[in-house]
Amino acid sequence: MPAPPHPLRRPSRLLALLVPVLLLTACSGGGDEPTADGTATPSASPSASLPAAPLEAGTCWGDQQLPAVLGEDGFADWVEEHADGDEALGEAMRDDAAFSEQVDCAEPHALELYATVALPPALDAKVTSYAQLLDQDSRLHARVRDQVNDRCLAGTAYGRAQQRAGDLPVQLGPALAERSTLHVAWDPFPGDLWEDGQRRFVCTFEQDEPGTLRMADLATRKVPASERVCVDVPGRRVPCARPHEGEEIGEMVLNTAVERGRVDGRKAVREGDSGKFVALSDEEYAALDRVCQSLYRRVSSGPEGVVAKAYPGSVDQWPTEEGVYVASCFAVDEDDTTATRRGTVFDRG
Repeated sequence: MPAPPHPLRRPSRLLALLVPVLLLTACSGGGDEPTADGTATPSASPSASLPAAPLEAGTCWGDQQLPAVLGEDGFADWVEEHADGDEALGEAMRDDAAFSEQVDCAEPHALELYATVALPPALDAKVTSYAQLLDQDSRLHARVRDQVNDRCLAGTAYGRAQQRAGDLPVQLGPALAERSTLHVAWDPFPGDLWEDGQRRFVCTFEQDEPGTLRMADLATRKVPASERVCVDVPGRRVPCARPHEGEEIGEMVLNTAVERGRVDGRKAVREGDSGKFVALSDEEYAALDRVCQSLYRRVSSGPEGVVAKAYPGSVDQWPTEEGVYVASCFAVDEDDTTATRRGTVFDRG
């Protein structure tokens, strides 16, 4: 089989796509500064009631994290109670939001809770302790991750675009620059609430610097072009203000599609003159293209000559170390020429 063409001609072997941010649990920002001895300075009494208000969709919050609010001793007690005393599992909660300061969403805020979701009953029944939710290397965590990602995104512009495109079970989410100050993530409800029967997950949109952007804004022109992802030949990331050949408008997780046989994960890895690369069948490309085109119509009025196409991740993302199959939606020239453009295609809202 010949070596694949350059990265914006399918199949795409060299395009270095980001692992979707939605695969990670929440990282809630800076929190309070550590003291000279390395411990966090509590910003509230360890006995303060957490969270400060009900965790409901559409609420916004400051960037306080559990160790800063509870204090190191209080956080150690928290780990003992909710991570079965396992310090390694407890580290998964170190950057969890404390939800100790609610903020009016019209004012600058660090975190928006844009949805709360629950697991399907059959999967929920398999979660017998909160500590299981913290073990990110387990098979159960992978199943939880995929279900939570899917349900968090369902009501967003990305989820609606995927649903409108048909029944291909992919998880479509935003594409953000490698050093973006914006993050989309999820976490289980705080341990005390979970063990009190509130077995739900928070879906969060986070800003490193407090601002007034919301999750819904990610699909609009309100997000600065510097937060977008553009590439030039040969797959080099460039600022979208500079000439570029393609713009990544969305990221897809294909695990469910692979599990259900809608995408052949094993057959897609092929051998070329320069080594292995990923290429899908015409039918698989067509199905994924429909998802990308549905998203493109939702976020852009469509610069003339630009269409949306799907590109699989590189071999090391098929799957990733976390077992995730990755693909992305790119806005590219319709005729597969080397035409370059400036700016972002996001022009709605």
